[in-house]
Amino acid sequence: MRLGRIILIALPVVLVLAVAGAFAAGLRLVPLEVRTFDARAAIAAAEGFDGEIARDELGVPRVIGTTDADAAFALAWAHSEDDFPTIQYALRAALGPDMLAADESEARGAYLVQALGVTALVAAEYQTQLSADTRALMEGYAAGLNYYAALNPHERGRDLFPVTGRDVAALAAFYYPLFYGMSDVLTELFAPEVERDGARGQELQVHFIAPGDQHALGSNAIAVAPDRSDDGATRVVINSHQPVEGPVAWYETHMISGEGLDFAGGTFPGVPVLHLGANPDLAHAATINRPDVIDVYALTLGRDDRSYLLDGEYVPFERSTARMLVHLWGPFAFQVTRPIERTVHGTVLRTERGVYALRHATQGDMRGVEQTYRMMQGRSITEFETAMEMLAMGNTNRVAGDSTGRIARYYNARMPLRLEEDGLDWRGILPGDRSDLVWSEFAPFSALPHMVDPRAGYVIDANHTPFRVTLTDEDPDPADFPASFGIETHMTNRALVGTTAMAALDRISRDQLLAIKWDHSYHPESQALQLREELLAMDWSAEPELADALAVIEAWDGRADFDNPHAALSLLTYQPVGTARSAGRAGPPLDEAFRSAAAYLMTHHGRHDPPWRDVNFIKRGDVAVPLQGGPDTLRAVYGARDEDGTLRMVAGDGLVLLAEWDTFGAFSLWAVHHFGSSNRPGDPHYTSQMQDFADEVLRRVPMGEAEVRESAVEIYRPGERE
Repeated sequence: MRLGRIILIALPVVLVLAVAGAFAAGLRLVPLEVRTFDARAAIAAAEGFDGEIARDELGVPRVIGTTDADAAFALAWAHSEDDFPTIQYALRAALGPDMLAADESEARGAYLVQALGVTALVAAEYQTQLSADTRALMEGYAAGLNYYAALNPHERGRDLFPVTGRDVAALAAFYYPLFYGMSDVLTELFAPEVERDGARGQELQVHFIAPGDQHALGSNAIAVAPDRSDDGATRVVINSHQPVEGPVAWYETHMISGEGLDFAGGTFPGVPVLHLGANPDLAHAATINRPDVIDVYALTLGRDDRSYLLDGEYVPFERSTARMLVHLWGPFAFQVTRPIERTVHGTVLRTERGVYALRHATQGDMRGVEQTYRMMQGRSITEFETAMEMLAMGNTNRVAGDSTGRIARYYNARMPLRLEEDGLDWRGILPGDRSDLVWSEFAPFSALPHMVDPRAGYVIDANHTPFRVTLTDEDPDPADFPASFGIETHMTNRALVGTTAMAALDRISRDQLLAIKWDHSYHPESQALQLREELLAMDWSAEPELADALAVIEAWDGRADFDNPHAALSLLTYQPVGTARSAGRAGPPLDEAFRSAAAYLMTHHGRHDPPWRDVNFIKRGDVAVPLQGGPDTLRAVYGARDEDGTLRMVAGDGLVLLAEWDTFGAFSLWAVHHFGSSNRPGDPHYTSQMQDFADEVLRRVPMGEAEVRESAVEIYRPGERE
């Protein structure tokens, strides 16, 4: 990589205070080296890859390579064509000291990457922790990004390129802890009063979460075995909920190679692996679980402020320096430095509330991306389990099914083996002066509450407890698992509706299974209907003007169908309160949320009971399509209020897939995406799937190279599209 110089100058006092105050850091006025990009070298490197892109009539890219690395190269090009800005945004999160931050927010992200040890981990372990074929995948993907950047300089951001395989691996290593709650912990320590915007992706942000409305997110996954289906088929519903836009919105694609890869599903910008989907022999879905795999320790500092108490003695911090470069204008920037401190626990965080150390499950392990790759390659439940046993991802439930009719629900977690001691709360703040509370070993995968080939013939997960799946005595017993694991015991509305519906069916048809997936209702025991009763029980005698609105709430039947006249007021009231409470925060008072919802509808609709189709929409550009469903329904739709009196879907159902093997083992895959394959306004596929998504209609996905080529309307090599 060639380096170029960037000039450092003094800053206006206000800007210095704003940035330096946020980092408690100083400025250094010395020349620095940053990345410069040799486009000719990137073009020359691309000649070593053999990949093609086949796009179907909806523009979905299915990439074909001689090797897996060739397919990754083509994937990088195809995804860049569709959404190069978001790929760059995602990758910038992982570059640490090599990144020229555009602003304070990006600089804070660069600090976190270094402080959490990601930069040092990748530098030290890239060659040893990742296998040769995984590194080849990372490097092929990086080469594809560099090739696109070389041929499209007007889209290329400064200082990011050339991207390396290490950069791609660093992004993955940084993201995995965020999936199991790192953003929650950081925000609670640094800014507990800040409301978080879940629409930005299950709080998977590289910075502290910006203020905004709260949108609880989740996922659904169901597998049905042949002896429970009405036609002897095996089926897997794959339905992970994400924001509809941004760095963790689903991108649909398909990777095929001469090395045996044939996997269709969803991925995120900046990574060359698909997190969920199917090959002709195995399908798997993912849902977020929240085991306790992060611990926070309160430190007692020595008088010098550079040591901490441990087992009766003061031990010096391990210290290093993080470097952040912040862009000013043109060739000008400044350098911010901040110390990184570590203890035997992990990274030290100095906050207004105190000084803490942080320890998390995948600390020192960057193999999550390799585990995901192995899961794509798996061709049976047995091979899938082998990949899962790596325990490199930290968390996420998995529901899987294979061509032989085997199904499973896995509670995946890299669960620390902790000291069991009366009065010790591993979910709270722990004493940092005891070395016996610093764990280093993990429970084996087999020690977790899985369900494999249950007699019930199905499994379901909707971000709920693994102890209520089939509602039979087959469900795992919570008494068999240590309390220190912190395994969930709650039920979401989606879980209440889904488990009840599945258990009630003697045989489950395809149509019945899809009806459960698209269900728009709230269970009588759901939080939404409990809040409804709480609202109606309040004394409203002093506000007779709200009698009409209260009547609408009382008449609601707990459904979110198109023509329901009571859903809008009920769900506008429920969402801000229910989602905040589910996240453990108070949220707005229920009565205030009700008054706000009633005023909003009267202002924009002149009534409290407009049909749900007039309020709930998915929107993009100048296209707006009404939706059924709502927050925490199986047809999950989380909306934000727009100025025109409607809700704009910001998160929930995105890429939905159904994998099927008939009684003869013949495979078929079906899918729909919430927007389309392109995130570029004006592209014909920017909105091409919105109506099908609203109509809850799935389309057939071609599988195998021959079928993919036959169904393609365009096949081309990276860099050669007309």
